[in-house]
Amino acid sequence: MKTNTQEKFEKLIKEGFHATLKGLGFKKKANNFYLPLEKIGHIINIQKSYYSTKDDINFTINIGIFSPEYWLACFNYLNKEIPTFPTEPECLIRKRIGEIKNLPDVWYNINGVTDVDELIVEMKYNISDFILPFFEKLNTVEKLINELEISEESLLHTAAKMKFFAELKIVDKAKGE
Repeated sequence: MKTNTQEKFEKLIKEGFHATLKGLGFKKKANNFYLPLEKIGHIINIQKSYYSTKDDINFTINIGIFSPEYWLACFNYLNKEIPTFPTEPECLIRKRIGEIKNLPDVWYNINGVTDVDELIVEMKYNISDFILPFFEKLNTVEKLINELEISEESLLHTAAKMKFFAELKIVDKAKGE
């Protein structure tokens, strides 16, 4: 039998994420959401803390930009097909909600006294005002390449940029890295 806290967490996933993201074309698997685009994909992962219990759940939101070319270069050790539902750790770019909001690492808590409806409103705000605008900036390969070139902050370390550019056959940019 599920605890009140576990039921609140499930409600949060269903109403705070799935209800909004499903209408935008995201597919859901467990606490992961994936939107495949033409040549990249957008991933949202709700990560529970290792220290969570059935009565006290801590979680954060991870966001990723998936590139099949990058996955082939970095994760395809066994000559498998590109995953149809990749995970956030396999992404070219990985961010946490705190980083996107220009805050320290942000973790949310659900326990017996949590007002889950208030938390659902906050998750919808995170999606509409931070996550979706971040994804909009990086929804094509061309926008991704441009952002990697001009971004003040480093979205990727040099080796990852080099691999990404090389896999796209953009040799001059790969050499530049």
